[in-house]
Amino acid sequence: MRAPRVLLALTLALLASLAYVPTALAHAQLLDTSPQSGSTVAAQPARVIFKFNQAVGGTLGAVRVYDAQGNEVDDLDVTHSEGHTHWMGVGLKGHLPDGTYTATYRVISTDTHIVYGGLVFNIGHAGAPPKFTVAGLLGRNESGEVTKLAFGIVRSLDYLSIALLLGSLTFLLVAWLPGLSLEEENSYAQTRWLDASQAFAQKLMGILAFAIVLGVVVSVLGVLLQGASAAGVSLWASLKGPILENTLESRFGRVWGLRAIDWLFLGGLLLLAEALRREAVPTLRSVALGADGSALTPRPPRLMIVLLGLGAAYLACTPALAGHASTQSPIAVFFPTDVVHVLAASVWVGGIACLLFALPAATRCLQATERSRLLLAVLVRFSPLALGAVVAIAVTGVVQAYIDVRSVHGLLHTTYGALVIAKTVLLLCLIGFGWVNRTRLIPALRRIVDAKQPPGEVGASTRRSLRGEFTVMLCILGVTAALVSYAPPIDATVGGPFSINTTLGPSELEMTVDPARVGLNTIHLYLIDAKSGAQFTATKELTVTAALPAKGIGPLRLQANLAGPGHYTLNSAELSPGGTWDIQITDRVSEFEESSRTVKVPIA
Repeated sequence: MRAPRVLLALTLALLASLAYVPTALAHAQLLDTSPQSGSTVAAQPARVIFKFNQAVGGTLGAVRVYDAQGNEVDDLDVTHSEGHTHWMGVGLKGHLPDGTYTATYRVISTDTHIVYGGLVFNIGHAGAPPKFTVAGLLGRNESGEVTKLAFGIVRSLDYLSIALLLGSLTFLLVAWLPGLSLEEENSYAQTRWLDASQAFAQKLMGILAFAIVLGVVVSVLGVLLQGASAAGVSLWASLKGPILENTLESRFGRVWGLRAIDWLFLGGLLLLAEALRREAVPTLRSVALGADGSALTPRPPRLMIVLLGLGAAYLACTPALAGHASTQSPIAVFFPTDVVHVLAASVWVGGIACLLFALPAATRCLQATERSRLLLAVLVRFSPLALGAVVAIAVTGVVQAYIDVRSVHGLLHTTYGALVIAKTVLLLCLIGFGWVNRTRLIPALRRIVDAKQPPGEVGASTRRSLRGEFTVMLCILGVTAALVSYAPPIDATVGGPFSINTTLGPSELEMTVDPARVGLNTIHLYLIDAKSGAQFTATKELTVTAALPAKGIGPLRLQANLAGPGHYTLNSAELSPGGTWDIQITDRVSEFEESSRTVKVPIA
């Protein structure tokens, strides 16, 4: 592999992605609530409603309401209030006493990520201070670290199962069968070659069977773990009817549920091919053609091959269908780019798996010099395929990273960006392995074949290189699974308004910036007593400054105006140019006591 080619491909991909830079929005953002956070209502509301900027989903317990002691006081009737798919609310039990209440939400965004938060409000008048904060109540109902870890492992194994099936089938068609056909002309039905083809077919069928079983298991577990994460319960509790039903009605549930059915369908096709005595993996067999000879066994019927291709195509699309690529603009670029990325990675991973676990079974049936010939015949066909795959991975990776990150700050100062960097480093390691294989090992193998020698040390070096590649690929699959679990930086940088809940000394700060775009913005600050849930009124002076460190701007003093108890507004706050602004809020409650908090606000 030549480095200039890769650099050229990366440059072209970057230019292509720069050609179209629309807004993108995948993560659900809270726009409004009913009742308002920190407010006091005269009478008990019929429902507590959270209003988002996009359609959201949820399972049992997506919205919960608690009294000051932490007892749940909602009626469990979580629905899209008034038929608005962007709203999620829950009813309250009848005749609640006056006092302070806390509501929380845990809903599923269009991009299948889970977002959460809450509010504090009073009925009649403020009552006893809540024993639990919003964060504490959400944490009490989290599914736990074991579930999170299990979900990460399941996502990694999901990618592995897809790669093994798609990559193995591609290797069979592009590298193995053409290489075997070349040897078929000179084999004269030698038993060794017949045994070699049969041994490879058995191992490949084992890889396909493993991929199918793994695919079914992780697809089912993925649905259950998504339900557990959304409902904040354990894996076993997610088997409850309402949770499972709501999960399967979500986009994630539909995609992963259909994928489990697709895996079963593909497994049935392979079993049917064997039952019809049409081997799913063609092998050499003896035939009489005037003299003893050999030929490949008949392939499965064309209809069966077409159905297998359709099932495999759906598998390649499922990561995009269940992730950002089907919801984040520009979808017309992001979706096909993601599918090509999955296909290219599958070709590489599945091909290396065949070389490591299936090809040795075939070469063990052959004599030393025949091993060299077969190894070379397969590698020279797989090498261009791997080269094309790495170029496709590099190009599509650049496009995806640009769409998701879109800034140097997002790349260097977010977990998502760190994972992108880690994946890039691992990909460079793979490119190094490919360069060694293409420029050193294959030429050395050619010389051995010309000299009619056994593979020897070259064969051992090839195996070590392939093992290294496969190990690095498994690490990349793990990083990719982690990437899917995090919201990309672009989600927080476009499509206002921006909102956040945090602490500011003895109070809880709720801050919104609208529209969170370059130019004039309106900033609302709500201070709520962390103990009582009432409006925080002990403030003597509230100071707000804005700075854009990346451009060397600020800090600039912004005027905060008191709009009500614990409520401050900053009208016409000039935030320009775009970038991540540091908004510092300082709350002085006495001559000697003050608290500060800096909030990073992305302005697009």
